[in-house]
Amino acid sequence: MPGNPLGGMLRDLDRRTRTTTRRTGRQAAEDEATQPRTGPRGARGPAGPPGAPGPSTTAATVATTGEDSRARFDFPAPYAAPPVLTALAVDPEPEDDRAVTVALETVTEAYAVVRVWRTRPRRGQGVAAPAGPGITVHLTASAPPT
Repeated sequence: MPGNPLGGMLRDLDRRTRTTTRRTGRQAAEDEATQPRTGPRGARGPAGPPGAPGPSTTAATVATTGEDSRARFDFPAPYAAPPVLTALAVDPEPEDDRAVTVALETVTEAYAVVRVWRTRPRRGQGVAAPAGPGITVHLTASAPPT
């Protein structure tokens, strides 16, 4: 395969796998430094004192909407700044052609309020109405990136 770089690489690879070379000098020292030690392992030292638990940066809950189609999530501990919030509504009637949509209404360091809507597509414009009580909403709050 004259002129084919791949053929030359394959030939060189084949040659290297067939021969064993003894390495000396700098290359042998580098190889030895990167190889793990295989000697006996020493005894484990004493454990240190337990640290204080760190603040949780994520909180989650499952809330249910009230008569006004709103669900409130009170965080277990206030955040330093309003958190990043995700909300996912569980459609109680998946066979219905109306979709369930969650809208964030309020988010503070201590709580968040979401409202659930039922939407129906209509030619030229969409129609939305409050979803009503009993819609389950999965909520997650995470500390904002610093």
